[in-house]
Amino acid sequence: MAVELKTDSDRLAYAVAMNFATSIQQLPVKLDLGLLGNAVADLLNGGELQLSNAEYAAEMRKLQEMLQEVERKKDADSEAILAAEKKFFEENGKMQGVITTKSGLQYQVLKEGTGDKPGRRDTVKVHYEGKLPNGTVFDSSIARGEPIEFPVDQVIPGWTEALQLMKTGAKYRLFIPSRLGYGAHGAGNAIPPHSTLIFEVELLGVRRG
Repeated sequence: MAVELKTDSDRLAYAVAMNFATSIQQLPVKLDLGLLGNAVADLLNGGELQLSNAEYAAEMRKLQEMLQEVERKKDADSEAILAAEKKFFEENGKMQGVITTKSGLQYQVLKEGTGDKPGRRDTVKVHYEGKLPNGTVFDSSIARGEPIEFPVDQVIPGWTEALQLMKTGAKYRLFIPSRLGYGAHGAGNAIPPHSTLIFEVELLGVRRG
């Protein structure tokens, strides 16, 4: 049954609850929602608390230790992923036809173009397919059957750099290191943190900015 928010006070209460619930979701442990509600009610209504101050402090220390362990594991995972990415680009850079730029972007020319190159302020029309190194396709204008237009300087750095290397009509394969892509945060569920991105991009047109 949906809760009715009739007053400003109702909306504020709901917003505070949303903020609290968001914090709870980020904890590395599953919590009993009934107990949470009881604890909040006891504290705010002056009821008898079930933990002493010392017990409360002990539980908070446990939680802090859990959070620190989660962070340590994230750091270790990130280091392993970045080490694997470094090895990938070292080996990929030796492949025939692969060019490595100063930034670390790598690309192959699949088809050279004959038209104009776009600048940072221009808008381009492209067809593309993006995938992870394991072959998982996370986005494809080709599959949708519809090219996309966007300003060159409003996409990830790897795209912005690569597009300015291409002439209209060209088709490149791009190998984008995570620092030139979505970095440590990734992008939603499709692109994990520290992901190398591989794109095939065809530059169909340029509109001057």
